[in-house]
Amino acid sequence: MSTVSLKYLRTWAGQLGIAILTLEKTMPRLIFALFLALTITPQLAAADSGEPEVYGVLFYADWCGSCKILDPAIQKARGQSDLDNDPVLFVRLDLTDATRRYQAGLMASALGLGEFYDRNAGATGFLLLVDAETKEVIKRLTKTMDAKSITEEVRSAIEQASG
Repeated sequence: MSTVSLKYLRTWAGQLGIAILTLEKTMPRLIFALFLALTITPQLAAADSGEPEVYGVLFYADWCGSCKILDPAIQKARGQSDLDNDPVLFVRLDLTDATRRYQAGLMASALGLGEFYDRNAGATGFLLLVDAETKEVIKRLTKTMDAKSITEEVRSAIEQASG
């Protein structure tokens, strides 16, 4: 059977990460897709614990000037630094109107953050980094921070929460 070169399979099998495989022209695409699904998917599932170390809770409103500066910086940090693949759950508590405030309160309570929600009494324009286990605030980020600083603070919070 002429499929993937044995040399490359042995190399790949000996590594923990995902290796680049070279295909010979005769290998059907369906067999290769099945091979990848059966070998790579379990590795990816094992690598993902599914539990956040940190909550990144954005207190947001459409009318908030600080939010209009901070939110794009957060999105940029998430995109450029691949923060969405780190153990941090980003949550936006939208306080724009009464209905959204009610839903935000429910979300905060569901995450065990009702106390923070109540304590902030409708204040907006900041991101709290909260230890997901202890529910302690690690850091408060504001509009003065750029994407690079946000990334550094989020990674530092993850390190602190997991340590």
